[in-house]
Amino acid sequence: MKRLKTLLATLALATAAPFASAIEIIVPAYFYPSWMPSQNEWLNLTSAASQGVQITAIMNPGNGPGAASNSDYVTAVNAFRAAGGKVLGYDYTCYGVNLCTPEVPATRSTADVLADAQRYASWYGVDGVFLDEMSTQTSALPFYQTVSSSLRSAHPGWKIVGNPGVAPAAGYTAVANTLMSFEGSYTDFVNGSFLSGLTNAASTGAIVHSVATVAQMQEVMGLARQYGLGAIYVTDGTMASSNPYLHLPSYWQAEVTAAAVPEPGQAALLAVGLALLAVLRRRRSS
Repeated sequence: MKRLKTLLATLALATAAPFASAIEIIVPAYFYPSWMPSQNEWLNLTSAASQGVQITAIMNPGNGPGAASNSDYVTAVNAFRAAGGKVLGYDYTCYGVNLCTPEVPATRSTADVLADAQRYASWYGVDGVFLDEMSTQTSALPFYQTVSSSLRSAHPGWKIVGNPGVAPAAGYTAVANTLMSFEGSYTDFVNGSFLSGLTNAASTGAIVHSVATVAQMQEVMGLARQYGLGAIYVTDGTMASSNPYLHLPSYWQAEVTAAAVPEPGQAALLAVGLALLAVLRRRRSS
């Protein structure tokens, strides 16, 4: 009986973590890779990638690739990718109809988008692009079809992530590997209609800001798994700062842990334990 109780306790520990699939974290890494380690949050990204978690970082040196290659970013990107991470270049698209913000030029052509993508490729060897300010309208779809086909022709292995922020019209799924079809607050994610209206969940992602606590973050991650989302990012950054992505969340390591799958050893221990338990029960009944 003592051996049986010990085995049951061991099995309880083995099954403490849920057996769920991993989920990709796509991080808007809009913070500078400082030469001072204490101020370089790219080091935190690299550490997470080295743990085997699927981390994709969106680099954004200057609302795009900037005017020239930046050695600090080169160092950070190379270290992060060497640890197993993937990097996307931030590439704004003005919603495909020249609805640009005042901070950037008034127009944005497909050639402009593709030129910035090529700069990322040449200067940083990125793994793909993040097409921000993506339209949701059918009328703008040809713009994104042109961009997508050109990128896939020039860089066949690239990952294309689009950020419409809400569910776009039919046809947009084909232009990107992943569509971030939710960008909003914790309250809207948990209480809104996004999750209940999901289609193509595995190729859909969400960026959720204003998630204040670890418990709320875990709730969001749990819902993302439950509904089969392919990608997620959760942060306690808020819109009060006008940019909730200037830093990693204070609970970054807890988010990394929540995104991971249980170690293979846990599953193996459970299988062996169940087999031993069956043997012990047979012996007791004989």
